[in-house]
Amino acid sequence: MSTTTELLKGAAELFPDEVVTKALLRLVPMPGLDKPAALITLDNGFDHTKPNTFGPGGLASLEAAVDTAIEAQPAFIAVTGKPYIFCVGADITGMPLLKTRD
Repeated sequence: MSTTTELLKGAAELFPDEVVTKALLRLVPMPGLDKPAALITLDNGFDHTKPNTFGPGGLASLEAAVDTAIEAQPAFIAVTGKPYIFCVGADITGMPLLKTRD
């Protein structure tokens, strides 16, 4: 396990109310290519009125999806969002819970 993954998982404990944006991986056959495309879709499980954000859990999910995609050796990796939205950025709702710079 990488240091980044350990930090993200540890940070997830600090943000128990995070709405985790999951990174869902699909291998999609591509006409004219010998290998499939790895399509990663970001989705927090809500509709477009609650956009995707990245907190510790979401970043860990994205890292895992990218690692799995790379292992599959696809023709390419594409990252997309749910309909109407990609991602609005960092999940700042947990900021008040931070007590140290680490």
